[in-house]
Amino acid sequence: MRERGPSSCYDPQVIAMSLVLAAVIIGAAWAAKGFEKGSAPRLALAAAQSLATAGVIFMPVWSLRRLDELQQRIQLQALAIAFTGTGIIVVGYRWLEMAGLPEVDWGTFTWPLMALLWAAGFLYANRRYS
Repeated sequence: MRERGPSSCYDPQVIAMSLVLAAVIIGAAWAAKGFEKGSAPRLALAAAQSLATAGVIFMPVWSLRRLDELQQRIQLQALAIAFTGTGIIVVGYRWLEMAGLPEVDWGTFTWPLMALLWAAGFLYANRRYS
């Protein structure tokens, strides 16, 4: 039996499905530009984007169930780093916004920030156990 690494939960099916869902999100955003804000088609496309985003977010969580205890521990530490880091950055920047820095649309940037910090947390935690 082949030894599995901590990133083995990201099999080709998970990656392919993530790419399909990303295409849905981008395609719906592009198509929505052709409709007036508040119109039924634009709201339906936004709902499709929301569902696709939920799928992208939940897929890695479902994949984590297949990992052994050490691999799950590494992922838990990575998620803790992402959760904590996102909170610090978002709340800290909000204080800076109130002090005069330009506003940031956190609705758009929070999830990519969390994903980036999760990847950084994964690299850090994985290195601790290698």
